[in-house]
Amino acid sequence: MENTQEMPEQKADAQRQGEPQAWSFLPYEQELQAPRRELQVIRFIHSLVIPAVDAFTIAFCLAIAYYIAEIWIDHGTFSSILGPNLGMIDNSLLWLGMAAIPIWLLVFAFFGVYKREVLRLSISTFDELPQTIGALSVGAWLAVSFLLLTASDSISFKAIWVYIACAWLLLMFFLPLTRAIARIGLLSFKNPFQTSALVIGAGPIGKSLVGRLSRHPEYGLRVVGFLDYPPESEEGGGDVQILGSKSEFESVLKKFCISRVLIAQNRAPYEKILEIIHQCQEMKVDVSVVPRFFESMSSRVAIEDIEGLPMASLPRYARHGLAMRMAKRLMDLVVAAVGTIILSPVLLVVSFLIKFDSPGPVFFRQERMGKGHKRFMMYKFRSMRTDAEAMKEDLEEQSDASGPIFKMKDDPRITRVGKVIRRLSIDELPQLINVFRGEMSIVGPRPLPVDEAKQCKGTADMRHMVQPGITGLWQILGRSDIPFDEMVQLDYIYVTNWTLRWDIKIILRTFVAIVRKRGAY
Repeated sequence: MENTQEMPEQKADAQRQGEPQAWSFLPYEQELQAPRRELQVIRFIHSLVIPAVDAFTIAFCLAIAYYIAEIWIDHGTFSSILGPNLGMIDNSLLWLGMAAIPIWLLVFAFFGVYKREVLRLSISTFDELPQTIGALSVGAWLAVSFLLLTASDSISFKAIWVYIACAWLLLMFFLPLTRAIARIGLLSFKNPFQTSALVIGAGPIGKSLVGRLSRHPEYGLRVVGFLDYPPESEEGGGDVQILGSKSEFESVLKKFCISRVLIAQNRAPYEKILEIIHQCQEMKVDVSVVPRFFESMSSRVAIEDIEGLPMASLPRYARHGLAMRMAKRLMDLVVAAVGTIILSPVLLVVSFLIKFDSPGPVFFRQERMGKGHKRFMMYKFRSMRTDAEAMKEDLEEQSDASGPIFKMKDDPRITRVGKVIRRLSIDELPQLINVFRGEMSIVGPRPLPVDEAKQCKGTADMRHMVQPGITGLWQILGRSDIPFDEMVQLDYIYVTNWTLRWDIKIILRTFVAIVRKRGAY
């Protein structure tokens, strides 16, 4: 145990010398002397990012709304709808609208938007849309009331209504957009608010958790190590070491200035875990717990209160009835048609480049396993040499993927153009043909080659209950970086919890995944 405890200090020394580390501390954590007050200040600054973005967006929309309302009122555009007596409108209404910005922010705070920014690891702008619409509507009515009480008598109710209605419509579009940009850009790609985290449990679940966090820096956590009780491993996971046992919990928290504890151990006694949670609460350290039976849970789990006892109620398997299948099929056709029209110039250019770069056909055709184990011919842009399948047998032992899937980061079979279109996922676009033919969907589990699909047994075989897709959970969460067992779990969650709203969310997040290019090779 003494050796494992010395490892973090050795890593800190290496960081001072400029050696690269997969898991690096924050600059002030490199000396391991950061007072907790500094961490609290950083957390406070982090909590102000989205409110500041909201305030800027509201001010922008109010300014545009005033400009629109002034033109329309002066030109009598609304006279046919609201009558000729719209009243006067002047600059005082704009400044009063700006003064009402705190009202909007208080409404968002009342709806719990800003509290979740700090407490939750992952915030989805798409998921909070219903809450955002409700908060905007309440804020609009309160802003109207405020303006009626403070505006001059020359400004009529109709003028105020037009002004706030225009602002409300603009905010419905711009507020989610600016939040998404802030979360993806500032808090995801270049997250300046990353803090130290400690994982309780160095078993398979803990190591899987560390692996997922390492692939997703947008969660803003840097794992400094494990605590284990009873010891399940002496090696830790990757570059993350076991710092000690749970008896050393409080000293480790203070030494490494831990801001969040992740409990990922199911074998520890109930009393020990509860004691750790109490210690975290007393030290103002956030706690996240991987629940038991997490494999069967999704975001649709409902937490209920049964006479003071919280209970997680699992949803039934997703309904794939006729009406929902028709809705999904209609969405597939609309998205495929629009995508084909918009991307047609890209398709033509890529086809020319492939033909010019290497001998062989433009398209690669391969038999894949689809819904109900039906086989179909899937289309892709050719990104490899024509003898790629013959070379595969010699490269099997060099596969970087786990399970029956074959993947290589530096695959010698890939052409020059192939490397580019794979990184940008352009090679998948011809699968729109399969969508039109009804063999694939826009969203769903990736179709595997027949030989690989035959090796999927038990839970893994549930992927064949639905249409395979061009994109899905596997693509937006890491693609080839995700191990096979985790991919099977993601397919199971999608199949059993599918909703049309979830498909829309996955499509939107696909664009972000393409830009990040994580796991694309």
